[in-house]
Amino acid sequence: MDLPKKRKRGSILTVQGLDKLNNAIKTQEYAENNGKRFNLDNLHEQTGLDSHTLCKIFQCNVRVDKKSLVQCFKAFNLVLESDDYESPPPLPLVTPEAQSTQFPIQPLQPQIQPYGDYSLAPHVPVFYGRTAELATLKQWIQVNRCQLIMVLGMGGMGKTSLIAKLMAGFTNSTDSSSSEFKYVIWRSLRHAPTVEETLTDLIHILSHQQAVDLPKSPDQLISKLIQYLHQTRCLLVLDNLESILQSGEQGGYYREGFEGYGQLIRRIGESTHKSCLIIISREPPIAFILLEKKANSIKSLILKGLLPEDGINILQSEGINETQAEWQTLHHHYAGNPLILKIVATKIHFLYSGKINLFLDQGITVFGDIYNLLDQQFQRLSDLDQTVIYSLAIHRKPILMPELLNAIMPPVTSQKLFGSIDRLKWRSLIQCNSNGFTVQNDVMEYVTSKPREFLSNRIT
Repeated sequence: MDLPKKRKRGSILTVQGLDKLNNAIKTQEYAENNGKRFNLDNLHEQTGLDSHTLCKIFQCNVRVDKKSLVQCFKAFNLVLESDDYESPPPLPLVTPEAQSTQFPIQPLQPQIQPYGDYSLAPHVPVFYGRTAELATLKQWIQVNRCQLIMVLGMGGMGKTSLIAKLMAGFTNSTDSSSSEFKYVIWRSLRHAPTVEETLTDLIHILSHQQAVDLPKSPDQLISKLIQYLHQTRCLLVLDNLESILQSGEQGGYYREGFEGYGQLIRRIGESTHKSCLIIISREPPIAFILLEKKANSIKSLILKGLLPEDGINILQSEGINETQAEWQTLHHHYAGNPLILKIVATKIHFLYSGKINLFLDQGITVFGDIYNLLDQQFQRLSDLDQTVIYSLAIHRKPILMPELLNAIMPPVTSQKLFGSIDRLKWRSLIQCNSNGFTVQNDVMEYVTSKPREFLSNRIT
């Protein structure tokens, strides 16, 4: 009797394959879901694959059947090519007898590589500036021994690149005395895995796949995870937290079914352990704002634009060498947002022969990908928050709180306006100085480019 053939689960996506798949998914999100990110249920409907298999595919650390990769790619009109996946060989087993016959090889500069999984952290071959931010984060982690850090900022500010650069410093050490963490793990919440899936994944890694018969409830799983975080110093990174937060009037609260992440964040911030969790998000959960005020081991960093001297490197990398006044004007217009500067530099180089003044003279500086980037964040705001942004954009100059309160139509209480200003500050969508509140130039152009009827419905 022939035994059934065992399925071979021996493939994982390469970095190139994962990027290709994510880009195709992003395109389909714009086409079919109004730009909102697909969750695991959406991806299941698109691909026909179960959530467990999908999590393995996107995590790229657990082998899956090649047929599953083909099916996933096909769902987004892609063909799985040889460069998109790989079949990593199993680690060789070395017997004591064989080991004794081998000559010991001592590398000249051994790298101290932590355990865990940071393969999903983006590769950052070029990195500009952020010296002060990196120093602050290292101070919080190595000196203050912070247990919970949240990095916030507008889309394109380089939050993910900053933490990837920070992580590289901990994962490429050549000195065992400076190796800060034994485990380093990077995970993205972009496709909204359940908290149970995330916790189970983390526990399996920290236990070297030895933890079996794990509890089912999030509370018990969190307790189990914290045991490992107490035993060994670990660095955990959760990127794209905004994917599991509600938008609009309920902004800052967790989406239904994802409240367990709030419990996870609170427990890690309040419990006694030796590890650190870094969360990357465009906006904070409301509970975190209160949590930060209660403990010195919890910090937040709102990432602003690059310094002018760092922003110019982006322009020069695209072959733009204009006068200091011209590139400073461009840098100021986009508030030093590195992603937007890269997009604009490419356009100026290609369409305007590298002439910044020709680009600025045409009068439209928010277009294509820049408009979509701002639109993603703007559409998550409540009606009141959008109205405040509109009011500031139309006024164009900084405005003090009493004047802004009188300008809001329909009228709102000062308490509601204070709350809105606070939310917009956390999202880096408004600027404040001694003259009052305002919005940066590209946000101002984006807002005023909205259809007139859409604008008049809010400001009348």
